[in-house]
Amino acid sequence: MDFQAFADSFDAPTCILSVEKTPDDGYDAIRIVAGNRRYIEPLERPFMPPELYMPGVPDILLHKHTFIPNSRYEEYLPKDLGFEDICFRAAVRKIPIHTYVHMNNMNIWFDIFSMPLTCDNGDLCYCIYTAQPCSPEEVGISSSQSGTASEDVLKACIKLHSSNDFQQTINEVVDDIRLICRAEVCTIMLMDQYTRTHSVLSASIDENSSTKQVTEFSNFYDIAASWVDMIGGSDCMIIKDESDRNHIREVNALWYQTFDEAGVESFVLFPLRHDDEVLGFIWATNFDTTNTMRIKETLELIAYFLSSKLSNHKMMERLKQLSYTDMLTSLPNRFACSDLLRDAIRHGEPFTVVSIDINAFKSINDTMGFQTGNEVLIEIANRWRTIVASGISGTKDHIARQGGDEFLLVIRDYHSEEDVLKTIRMYESVLSNRLTVDDCDLYITASFGYASYPADASSTDTLLTYANAAMHEIKQQASSNHILHFTPDLLRIERTLEIERLIREALANDSISFHLQPQYDMAHKLRGFETLARLKDADGNFVSPAEFIPVAEKAGLIDKLDVAVYRKSTAFFGELLKKTGADLTLSINVSVRHLMKNDFFDEIRDLLKNSGVPAERLEIEITESIMIDSAEKALRCIDSIKYMGIHIAIDDFGTGYSALSYLNSFPADLLKIDKSFIDKMNVSESSKQYVAAIISMGHIMGFDVIAEGVELPEQVETLRSIGCDYIQGFVWGRPMIPEAAEELVFNKMSE
Repeated sequence: MDFQAFADSFDAPTCILSVEKTPDDGYDAIRIVAGNRRYIEPLERPFMPPELYMPGVPDILLHKHTFIPNSRYEEYLPKDLGFEDICFRAAVRKIPIHTYVHMNNMNIWFDIFSMPLTCDNGDLCYCIYTAQPCSPEEVGISSSQSGTASEDVLKACIKLHSSNDFQQTINEVVDDIRLICRAEVCTIMLMDQYTRTHSVLSASIDENSSTKQVTEFSNFYDIAASWVDMIGGSDCMIIKDESDRNHIREVNALWYQTFDEAGVESFVLFPLRHDDEVLGFIWATNFDTTNTMRIKETLELIAYFLSSKLSNHKMMERLKQLSYTDMLTSLPNRFACSDLLRDAIRHGEPFTVVSIDINAFKSINDTMGFQTGNEVLIEIANRWRTIVASGISGTKDHIARQGGDEFLLVIRDYHSEEDVLKTIRMYESVLSNRLTVDDCDLYITASFGYASYPADASSTDTLLTYANAAMHEIKQQASSNHILHFTPDLLRIERTLEIERLIREALANDSISFHLQPQYDMAHKLRGFETLARLKDADGNFVSPAEFIPVAEKAGLIDKLDVAVYRKSTAFFGELLKKTGADLTLSINVSVRHLMKNDFFDEIRDLLKNSGVPAERLEIEITESIMIDSAEKALRCIDSIKYMGIHIAIDDFGTGYSALSYLNSFPADLLKIDKSFIDKMNVSESSKQYVAAIISMGHIMGFDVIAEGVELPEQVETLRSIGCDYIQGFVWGRPMIPEAAEELVFNKMSE
């Protein structure tokens, strides 16, 4: 390969790196093989003139160099174990890397991409390395390396910027970081360079840890001070294996001695800097080295926010707004509410949580449109907000929107259950006042189910589940009474709790699996497969998706379940396409909640990149209810996905929020007719004509049409006669394990 020509083809600063792998699964020399002009020029000239020297800038960056291809990177850049880890993972492990690096002393962020190359030569492995300067705002909002890392950082930052008890908050953040890193110890240490003293601001220590702590070393300030010179202008120090420890022994023998004495196997360290002053350090000891990149990103951003609180105030306010506020009603959202409940439980404060669902709200959306539905939700929120602000209920209240037409009320500072009922009735009564939208008078009711801490349950999740159970029970009764307190006779929800536990365990163990159901055209030619999530119970038996999917949605776990299924199914499908070259499509289902996440587009883009599935071979199935919360946001997201070349299918068509105007503007490729219509299709002529009308309407609007749930040969013939394009159902193929799907593809190709 002509590495120079390849590097020159990039506009961003880019080089080609070689990494020499060693027999012990490690690495030796890392060399800059070639680089484009935008990458090499900064290496050859000084970072700044001597008269503008900035303290802390590594000496190697202050001198002129002449670039020689295939030179060790240390000839031009400071030695950096974090940089080496990125190169090793990309070149040797063949893992695409996207991360952000902060050059502390120069206050510069770099957007880093490192992609594997498949032109290895013996022990020499290669990767592309691109480093593009970017702003802190871009890092804080758009980092896409890991949705989980972004959530971790967001949670820590909001805690730091919203608490009145700084020490307690720091302790909580350090506990969170240790758990994220799966480390034995996590520490924040402050330093005073003038008095040459140090103090541990906070430390979280695993109860089983045997490592020697900072306070047990009399000369620890001198050791910590030596870190400043070792890190230089870099953003961190990562020590994850024997090779890294040997490097520390060579460059800092004093530290290595204490390092070894303390029983440290791995160590990740970030300086806390502000206005060119090192305030201290944050580090994790004996961390999970298999997850180094996520840990680095999480700690890097937390360290940046921790030491730059004032300069990042504007961004933090925006992050807090996005994370804790419902965008439609401006009420607090379920995340804010969950934090409130956890805090009340932590302090042993009695409270009652009330689950609220607006009655017959679906009919408002169906008959008057989603915009009207949204205006109704806003007006309801305003009425309830007024009660909270005025304090007229006599109790301390907190109202939040959970999503859709569901709200949550938290009641505190009451003396009896009668006080609780009085407050709930006040929120119920303000709904009875006429609500006028677009000159239409509406009369709204709601169902209220409640559970109390500690009388009914002692955990947040259980209280919410019990309150929801009571709400659903009173809603089903359809009586004039709309309020119900949870009682033990409602414990049929135990099954729901058990399923939720199974889901959480499966996600933690990465044991969520998938089956594939084939789809065919009317000539029985294989079109592709739909991915279906599968969950097993403790005995190894499959739990029905009709049972565990709604539980996952209610528990807020559906997006994590989706991601697990997407990752596994696309990885399989990408390999299948490579093996067969078949012209097939993989359909994946996305929930409303998941699609509306801000990082969904980035998630899908990364999915395609990591799996190797071409965009045009992927199809995303969404339900019509996607428009219930925010049609504008949904369409923007779907348009972005379509622009990538991904196909869009409307699932369960005819069962939700269909309207001709909606379909006409919706950028779909395929309609899926729900099984309920197929079941009735051959029972009566009117049912058959209804299905025929859906097919005709879909064709008029430029959509292909697939019938799902087809189980009988006579249903196939009927669908063929009325012009259906595709079939999915037991009649031609049940859901199957991936190995059976692969065998099916090979058999079809050999016919």
